[in-house]
Amino acid sequence: MGDTPRPDPAADLARQLLRRHERLKSERSVWETHWQTLAELVRPLRAEFNTTRTPGETRADRIYDGTAPLASENLAAGLWGMVTNAANQWFALKTEDEDLNDFDPVRDWLDDVTRRMRSLFAGRGGQFYTRVFELYHDLGVFGTAVFYSEEDPATGQVHFSARPLSECFVAEDDRGRIDTVFRAFTLTARQAAQMFGRDACGEKVAKALDKEPDRRWPYLHAVLPNEAWTPGRLGADGKPVLSVYISVEDRTVCRRGGFDEFPFQVPRWATASGEVYGRAPAMLALPDVKMVNAMSRETIVAAQKATNPPLLMHDDGVTTALRNRPGGVTYGAITPEGRPLVQPLISGARPDVGLEMQEQRRAAIRDAFYFSLMQLVGAPNMTATEVLQRQEEKLRLMGPHLGRLQGEFLDPLIDRVFAVMLRQSEPAWRNGLDGVLPLPPEALVGADIRVEYVSPLAKAQMAADGQAIIRTVESLMPLAQFDPGVLDNLDADAAARALANAWGAPAKIVRDPREVAQIRQQRQAAQTIEQGVRLSEQTAGIVEKVARAGQAALTASPSVPGGAGDA
Repeated sequence: MGDTPRPDPAADLARQLLRRHERLKSERSVWETHWQTLAELVRPLRAEFNTTRTPGETRADRIYDGTAPLASENLAAGLWGMVTNAANQWFALKTEDEDLNDFDPVRDWLDDVTRRMRSLFAGRGGQFYTRVFELYHDLGVFGTAVFYSEEDPATGQVHFSARPLSECFVAEDDRGRIDTVFRAFTLTARQAAQMFGRDACGEKVAKALDKEPDRRWPYLHAVLPNEAWTPGRLGADGKPVLSVYISVEDRTVCRRGGFDEFPFQVPRWATASGEVYGRAPAMLALPDVKMVNAMSRETIVAAQKATNPPLLMHDDGVTTALRNRPGGVTYGAITPEGRPLVQPLISGARPDVGLEMQEQRRAAIRDAFYFSLMQLVGAPNMTATEVLQRQEEKLRLMGPHLGRLQGEFLDPLIDRVFAVMLRQSEPAWRNGLDGVLPLPPEALVGADIRVEYVSPLAKAQMAADGQAIIRTVESLMPLAQFDPGVLDNLDADAAARALANAWGAPAKIVRDPREVAQIRQQRQAAQTIEQGVRLSEQTAGIVEKVARAGQAALTASPSVPGGAGDA
């Protein structure tokens, strides 16, 4: 008997992952037809779900009306400006202990870290803010978007990219969170050799490298929980997230590694029960999008017939070639008596009716994409306060979607960026030095840090608390005219801090309560001294007045005649 072949763990892993990818691809096939239709009508640049496009190919062949593409872009731009605006602070770090947040060293450290993280997002030419707009665009059209944040150990930078949904296949864990992403993509033989090395890019790819370096080859990147994870172990098994690159043509593993955090963020607009992929505003608007495109096409034909109608001629009529251009003369088109032998066909079509119906469909499409909410246009006769209230009411309608966007995209993204910066800082911290992040104060040891969103959209969600405080104070003021003691029920300091938090005021403008107490003590001491000086001055004035009055009384009294000897 021959020796039993030794099992190849890498080959087994490749086969296992390729089989799982096929299952995920099969489960997603129903969605792809739906997404392809949406892409062709709303987002043609992503129309590659069940077809392969040639670079530079025209992709807007099915679009006769631009309302849906413009509305989807408006939604993406609105989310960019209201959730992750590069010009504004849209998040801040806090601890779970509110008293600790008011401690000056802790507050200053958290503000400094927030500023450094924002600088990382804005670095490399604002790469994050460019890519996140693509994510919002995909999210509004397909309901699911894929974002990738990759750490570069050599430079310490984090590279951000929005991956096309057509490439990505996802799976949930037992809590409904996306924890698995399979990304199918292609590389030229030259790119594969640069990425993995000539010996690891695959046997067939390596053979083609010299003769066909620009031929494209399929690859698979599988990112999923690492079942063999052992904390503290070196190599891929020491990472909680497994990363495997596979050459599909050779069915071999090109690279096996891992991540400390899940590098993909997969937000979904809304999900139906039992579905992994999300549903988008474009799906609600799809019937109207199809209808308005069909109506636009027919309206164009009707308008052409009205402006350049078909011609009616007698079957025995003999004319020269018709000259329809301005000033053209057609011989034989009338009888000697002047009766025309050629007449236009007036069908009685009403293109204006079609235009009116189209405008109704366009309005429905814009509503589906939250067009009025993103525009935030108020009536001309509204006051500034009314405009602000109306804006806040509109923005609160985005609450459910904002919560999902924060939970599935922003929270894991900020956690990952913070963790990357933390790992890069730890060597310097061990030597008592500042790293990528400043050395934290001792008060933060063991404290839990959370993210607080202060974007315009997040502020609108918190504005209800501020409005409630203002309304309460306004309601109590009439009662305070009769009984000032009613205001004793309110804690003015707590109200001031709650208002600052509700309106999203910068933390640096709000004083520490201990500093406020110190200022009040100093003010009270100054007032006491001032009152003492004033009292002393008043007392001195009274004494001086009494002395002057006594002197005046003595001066004004008559002389007393001689003493006892005068009697």
